[in-house]
Amino acid sequence: MDYLNFYKDINLQKQINNLAKKYKNKSIVIYGAGVMSCILFENFDLSKLNITAVCDAKYKKASTETFCGFKTISPSELAEYDFDAIFIVLREHEKIRQNIKYNLLINTKNEDKTVQSLINLPLSFMLRQIMR
Repeated sequence: MDYLNFYKDINLQKQINNLAKKYKNKSIVIYGAGVMSCILFENFDLSKLNITAVCDAKYKKASTETFCGFKTISPSELAEYDFDAIFIVLREHEKIRQNIKYNLLINTKNEDKTVQSLINLPLSFMLRQIMR
């Protein structure tokens, strides 16, 4: 899939800008350190989001690795990590969101934190896809 054109089709920069306003001065974790995230970081302005870490299952606890210049954390570290919201950048975002909310964060200090997909598919985009 051509993620860059997909991101442009759904006007992702506008979505990012709206999230930046909503989560101004909030600590953000990006979940997903793959191709989708790499294209996102390389082609869009995320500077107004206070991204403090990138989380992915491929990272181990206390990893010293970075992803696109950001600290990386393992999913097991989310329970104690200080953040305000997690934005998922993966195709299987709903499955991941449920796992984070109902397995990793349940009964932790972070159980009430926002966990959602970074990408919102606009109705106009979905209708165009149906009409094809």
